[in-house]
Amino acid sequence: MVSKVWIMTHLRELVRFLASGFSAGPVAEDIYEWQATLLGPPSSPHKGGIFFISIRFSPDYPFKPPMVSWKTPILHPNIDKPRVFHPLLVTAICKVGTTVKELLQALHDMLLHPKVEEEDNYLADITHICVLEPERFKKEARLMTEAHAMN
Repeated sequence: MVSKVWIMTHLRELVRFLASGFSAGPVAEDIYEWQATLLGPPSSPHKGGIFFISIRFSPDYPFKPPMVSWKTPILHPNIDKPRVFHPLLVTAICKVGTTVKELLQALHDMLLHPKVEEEDNYLADITHICVLEPERFKKEARLMTEAHAMN
């Protein structure tokens, strides 16, 4: 019951204070299953892309972070479809007061600023390219965005 109260509070916040760059809400009648949409930030190789994300809340929410799955293919060192690495999604680091809006803003920001420290990524090969060959990374990320997240 506590989880539903928290989830409804997050939903009201998203409706009341619309954000540019992302949106989210429940899928059908299931308050625990949400779909989010992230827009590729203008100054990133993901510019113009529309990325779909699944958010699944557990009955233990907010004491356990939601499960976030990236549905749209993307080239990013922190996203290994369907898993996403972000500190806000790690149970040991997750704070009870973190809102869905804050989480989505953090994921949107992550598209601009990938986490490339060794413990912060899923894909070492993509991280390598991102750090050592940034122009190649931008080109390949842009091509993937155009192929999967546009139109």
